[in-house]
Amino acid sequence: MMAEGVESTLGPWTLSLVSIGDDISHTLSETTYPYKNGADIEDMGVDPETFKFSCVIKNKDYEDNFVQIRNWFLSYFPSPIELVHPEHGVVEGYPRNASFSEDRRRKFAEFTFEFVVAGIQPETQNYTDPYESNLEEATACNEEAMAAIAESMQQAGVPDVEGEDWSILDKWGELGDAARAFASAVNQGLGQVLGVIESVKAPLDAISATIDYLDTLSGTLTRAFQECLDSFTGLARRIDDHTSSKASISTLVTSATEMLGNVAGMPATVYGCFATLAAATISTEAGRLISEDEKRLGESMARENVVVDDVEGRSLSKPSAPVLVSPQDMEDSLAMAREFVQKVLPVSSSPDRLKKQVATLSEAVLRIKMEYMTTKKIEVTHETPLHKIAVDNGLSYQAAERLCALNNVKNPTFMIGEVLVYES
Repeated sequence: MMAEGVESTLGPWTLSLVSIGDDISHTLSETTYPYKNGADIEDMGVDPETFKFSCVIKNKDYEDNFVQIRNWFLSYFPSPIELVHPEHGVVEGYPRNASFSEDRRRKFAEFTFEFVVAGIQPETQNYTDPYESNLEEATACNEEAMAAIAESMQQAGVPDVEGEDWSILDKWGELGDAARAFASAVNQGLGQVLGVIESVKAPLDAISATIDYLDTLSGTLTRAFQECLDSFTGLARRIDDHTSSKASISTLVTSATEMLGNVAGMPATVYGCFATLAAATISTEAGRLISEDEKRLGESMARENVVVDDVEGRSLSKPSAPVLVSPQDMEDSLAMAREFVQKVLPVSSSPDRLKKQVATLSEAVLRIKMEYMTTKKIEVTHETPLHKIAVDNGLSYQAAERLCALNNVKNPTFMIGEVLVYES
């Protein structure tokens, strides 16, 4: 509470303040799951800060200015208003939710209002590349998986010797039954993993190529797990035509899910490590695709404004192929990665890192949608060429291909009824 009479200014008005207050809130994204209590919560950032004011106006000031102040709050503000706050100094934003009460006999009025601060705070503008961030987390997941496997081997009485041939342990008569059972289970699952590595080539930017594994059984096993998953990534990329990233992620998820079933007989900790690396690989690949989608979207939209024909319609240059990534494509890719991570969290050796990867993907998708994919619905009353719809809504006629992808139709086409378009 403040003493009455403390002054501040709002636009052209000097305010006599009775009290001030602040509202701070966060935007939280909730992901719920069927038949599960609770939800995963992701902090998407701080909402615009809101200041609250209670003011009085009386005597001659009431006679001269009360009606004008009230009318000022009723007006439209095309640009931010300057507020001099008694504690925060000069800020810019917009007034909201003003409330007035007056006593004409006493020449006295009270009013309250909220002031919403405009602008993005600097700390929320830091750009995080989803691929680089998730690759870093995937590397850490490998290191933690290697340590977890070594610890589980020690608990089972299995020596973590140099090499990669688990069958050698069968020849060691001094191993106990628990150790032999552990080694045998690992060896059976490892056969499935090595089969994939031999038959499918991993990409040059494989995650395993960036990690220094130990030359022990725990290290070579972890490396084999990641190399298998890298091979699945290479397989998935064969169908990525740069127009449907979700198809690539779907293939990767299917391959990883099938292999989880094949290695289900491995010791619980080892199985959990493979599941963790599978989820980390899927999130990393999703991050790579989302990062590339963002770059191509920016380039594609810039090319839409390049003149490719003269005034008589003659071609000056060959138009570049558009990028047909839609908001739904990105949401679907994110959903598949999130669903797989949620499935393996109960057995994961690095659950917090997997959650961080999904949060990074969610943030990237939201940022791209806000920057490149803000859409609106329009009503087209008669059949209209999609190129004309694009131009009528402030877009280049070359944006018609992107609108086709957005509305899930083929071009050339005429549209009627409800049509989704991008904000220009």
